[in-house]
Amino acid sequence: MKDKKRIIAVYTSRIFDAQQHSFLKQLSSHLAEINCAVVIYCTNTDLYWQENEYFPEAEIFRIVPMDSADLIIVMDEKIKCRRISHELIRKAKAQNKPVLAVDGEYEDACCVKFDYSYGFEQVVRHIIEHHGAKKPHFMAGIKGNAFSDERIAIFRKVAAENGLPCSDDTISYGEFWAEPARKAMQKIIDSGDLPDAVICANDIMAINVTSVIIEAGLRVPEDIMVSGFDGIDEAALCTPKITTASCGSDALAESVFHSIKDCLDGNVPNEISVIPKFMPNDSCGCSSCEQQSSELMSRFNNSFYRYQDDIRFMFDISTKIQMSKTPMEAAVCMSHPMLKGIRCFTFSSCLEQESDFFASPLLMSERSKFNTFFDSEGDIDPEHSLSADELSHQIAEIATVGLPTVINVLDYLSKPMGVICYSFENFNIVECSKTASITNTISMGLGGFITSRYQRFLFERVEEMYRIDPLTGLFNRSGFNNEFAKLSEDTDNKGRPITVIMADLDGLKFINDTYGHESGDVAIASAAKVLSDCCPEKSLCVRFGGDEMFAVMLGDCCPEKIIGEIETKLEKVNKQEHNGFPTMLSCGAYTTVLDDSFDLSSALKQADEKMYSNKRSRKNKYMNI
Repeated sequence: MKDKKRIIAVYTSRIFDAQQHSFLKQLSSHLAEINCAVVIYCTNTDLYWQENEYFPEAEIFRIVPMDSADLIIVMDEKIKCRRISHELIRKAKAQNKPVLAVDGEYEDACCVKFDYSYGFEQVVRHIIEHHGAKKPHFMAGIKGNAFSDERIAIFRKVAAENGLPCSDDTISYGEFWAEPARKAMQKIIDSGDLPDAVICANDIMAINVTSVIIEAGLRVPEDIMVSGFDGIDEAALCTPKITTASCGSDALAESVFHSIKDCLDGNVPNEISVIPKFMPNDSCGCSSCEQQSSELMSRFNNSFYRYQDDIRFMFDISTKIQMSKTPMEAAVCMSHPMLKGIRCFTFSSCLEQESDFFASPLLMSERSKFNTFFDSEGDIDPEHSLSADELSHQIAEIATVGLPTVINVLDYLSKPMGVICYSFENFNIVECSKTASITNTISMGLGGFITSRYQRFLFERVEEMYRIDPLTGLFNRSGFNNEFAKLSEDTDNKGRPITVIMADLDGLKFINDTYGHESGDVAIASAAKVLSDCCPEKSLCVRFGGDEMFAVMLGDCCPEKIIGEIETKLEKVNKQEHNGFPTMLSCGAYTTVLDDSFDLSSALKQADEKMYSNKRSRKNKYMNI
């Protein structure tokens, strides 16, 4: 019997980064050997170790339950938020699921990590011992960050072993990022006390430090050597190419795969170390590998030009979704070849037109109710509902062995709306790079649709308040005037018969005095409903004021028949409702022709006179009312 497909859930960020993509692709290929499918829950930005800051993207780590996963992988250094890593590991352990923490150390997880200390020490020793730097300077990361502090300690150790001075003056902080590193390097240059080497804690800083040195008219490596660490693709594409140590995807994928096999077999290892690969390059005076640079440039160019072609389509899709009037119309806008293999699952509360979805935090009760808003592989039914557990199992069914399934969160105005699921025919870096843009496209489109739909609802409600009498549901004077103006100005209506029926509730004062004003309101509402029901479909029925109502009907009709139906229906209402008082209307009608000489006030007066004539003739019959 063939083994059942197992699900490996990976929690990470930025799958379109070259190293990350390569790792996930190789891991998925390895896992296919043991019939395991990879489902990747990821953000499109990392969280920068900002433990207390809210990132709506990070809701992807909470929205879909872990129920269907057989093993959890937490890419700690990619996520860059220990609070979230702790939360993921805690949930997994509560469900007795094995956990691998990649590039992180946690008590309840098997740790698979690069030996950054050893790899970074190789770089530092190469600059100091191989190239003989006598006055090295260290560009550290963020003050107090564990990775940065570890690399500072290694720099100090190697410098001390080689009899080189190492004080606080020989260390700057570039915060692992471009602009802070540029400012720190410019400050060193402005001081005039130049080092002969700048050893950087990562490649991003090394690239920018090199740029500042060259802009100052100095040479790299002749005047100042530069090195980085972590082996990102850009390090091999800049000039000069950066000496670094690559935390390579090949070795990591192999190590994680074997750890997964052990865990699934019940033999959970404690810790696995992976050695980074040292890569000397131009920036320290060593020769570089041209073939690698050529391959990378070709891949980047391919991605860039494809993106230029796609951006126009994405803008068009987003705009059409935002302009849609209904969920079905918005979902149909996503039926585009570029969105093949995509499924969107929104919170059901997103589609509740009468509530302002973005005005309040997402409630726990909302997190368990979803709609399959769009499915490129099935029928479009944005109203199809499913629970959070059903969503988890559906994603597991979608997952394909050998081709990772990617899940992003849909968010707008700092609030998650659901998730978007990507299935691939080819898990190449170009297709992965498109996921971030597509997620943003759908998020903007869907968020705009939800907002504009609610605004239309509010407009209609406000308009209704100005047009409709709240007690009876008939037009008020303002609403009638607007509708009648449209009717009378339509040239197609000229020369057609027009009938006015005036109606007045009999005995309202008696009902109010005897039974109370609430009973009076009930009588008015009942009479109004009967008037509306008995008049032709497109009649303009109006509450004129108090208990007075009238109806305007265009076209041939028999007012006497309508008045008879009103009286008959009111008799039935009185028998059914048993209010203790009869609800009766006195009515009068007037018919003429709608032309340029037609005067509504005159027509109403004519109908009113007939109505009062009828009321007087009935007064003796109902003297006791």
